[in-house]
Amino acid sequence: MKYFYLSIFILLSGCTSQSLKDEFADAAIEALTGNDYSRNPSSCLAIKQRCGSNGNHQEWYQEWYQENGMLACACNK
Repeated sequence: MKYFYLSIFILLSGCTSQSLKDEFADAAIEALTGNDYSRNPSSCLAIKQRCGSNGNHQEWYQEWYQENGMLACACNK
C-alpha cells in the first residue's frame, strides 16, 4: 500500500512545472509569512482571484519575474 501512495505522489509531482524542492520552499514561506506565495506561474491566477476576495481590502496582489524568467506572485496581507 505504501508503494501505491508513493507512486501517486511521484506522478503528481511530475505534473507540476516546479521542482519538489521549490514547492516545499514556497510552502515554508507561506507558513512563515501568512501570505499566499508561489513561484509557479500556473498558481498565480488562483492566488490573484483569492486575494482580497474575502472583503479584506488590506490585501494586495503582486507579480514579478524571477531571474529564470518565470512569473512569481504573492498576496500580501
